[in-house]
Amino acid sequence: RFSTLEAICKALDCQPGDILEYKSE
Repeated sequence: RFSTLEAICKALDCQPGDILEYKSE
């Protein structure tokens, strides 16, 4: 799961924590 998040973060140039907070909403 995290490997996918890292790939997405690299593509979106953001941090894993930002995506986790985004999904929380």
